[in-house]
Amino acid sequence: MKNEIFGNRLKDLRYSNTRGVVIPLHHAFLKLRMHRTDRITAFIAPPLFLALIWLCLPLIASGWSEIMAFWTQNIYGAEMGYKTMQILGRTIEMPYPALEAVDPSAHMVEWNLWICILAFLVSFVLPARIAPVTYLLRAILLIQASASIARLVSSAEFPYTLQTYVTDALTLSIYMVFLLPLILGFVYYIFDFGFVRKMALTVLMLLYFFITIPCQYMLHAVIIHEGSLLFLPLMYLMFGTLLDVLMFVSIYAIGMSWHNNSDARNGRGL
Repeated sequence: MKNEIFGNRLKDLRYSNTRGVVIPLHHAFLKLRMHRTDRITAFIAPPLFLALIWLCLPLIASGWSEIMAFWTQNIYGAEMGYKTMQILGRTIEMPYPALEAVDPSAHMVEWNLWICILAFLVSFVLPARIAPVTYLLRAILLIQASASIARLVSSAEFPYTLQTYVTDALTLSIYMVFLLPLILGFVYYIFDFGFVRKMALTVLMLLYFFITIPCQYMLHAVIIHEGSLLFLPLMYLMFGTLLDVLMFVSIYAIGMSWHNNSDARNGRGL
């Protein structure tokens, strides 16, 4: 009897911290237990959020217009333009700042290429401890240099104007927002985090993108307006949808860090 009690206490100590509290089992080692409420939430919640977003599309576009108009008027004293778009059967007046972006001159294209090459070579002497920053910098420089190389190879005009770029990027962002509830239904609602936390994470994620997307592409417009269309590929490839995906993963990680039910918190069978 004493040996059995000692064995149980020893088992508890294996999974306890210095305060005697059981260390939760990592999510990677937990068995997925889909309760009935989890299955219902995974099937019901995404269509409800999709319907709500679809109904609020004109309101979303109007809000984006107000945000972009604030920055456009305060930075440049310029007005807003609107392009009529058809999105999932709804007519939306997609806003864009009425700014122009000029084609880069041949001199600017050459200087841009040489600066990118020089900065890329300098990146090899950066300290190893900032390797992630170095790799990000090299990716940015390669993309920016490729814009100059493409311009040197072909002198044809850029296929995009600033206004077209902004409206297409905002339209793509709306489709991305529509995907969020569906993705969460597959990768988050199936876990036992509780209905309130699932809804809270979804609302947090949607609010983040609804607020930041117009600011994000307003910043793109400012950079392209000031620097010419030579910076458009970099904005699109590195700081457009890719950045939005990384932010989705970050917010999703916050939700996955929350403790879920008591079984998952213990996870040790103690």
